Amino acid sequence: MRDYTYLGGARFTVNNLFRSLRFDIDRLDMSWVDSEKPVFSRGLRVVDSDEGNTVTVDGEDADNLIYSLTYIFSKEDGVDNFRAATDEYLKVALETKEFLVTSQKKDPEGKPEVAEAVIH
Repeated sequence: MRDYTYLGGARFTVNNLFRSLRFDIDRLDMSWVDSEKPVFSRGLRVVDSDEGNTVTVDGEDADNLIYSLTYIFSKEDGVDNFRAATDEYLKVALETKEFLVTSQKKDPEGKPEVAEAVIH
């Protein structure tokens, strides 16, 4: 497996941070030579293996994603429980584009979203 990828013609180093049965979360770092910094130079990539979907996040969304993974890790006992809870959180986060786990709400029928169980 290569440890780089190209986005918008720029080469990024890929560092895998998390891998579950369904998702991979990678850190993307770019080095630039010119004096002008590119618009996207550092962020996270979430790869959904089941759906064949890749989402790149940076800034506040990337911060919220890392915070949420740390939060879920602190609430779950065992690696398998952490991976299951993270998969459920990421399903909702990718659909709603809400990467802060504590902001994920109940659905219109009042049932908790799958990741809300992690919060309480």
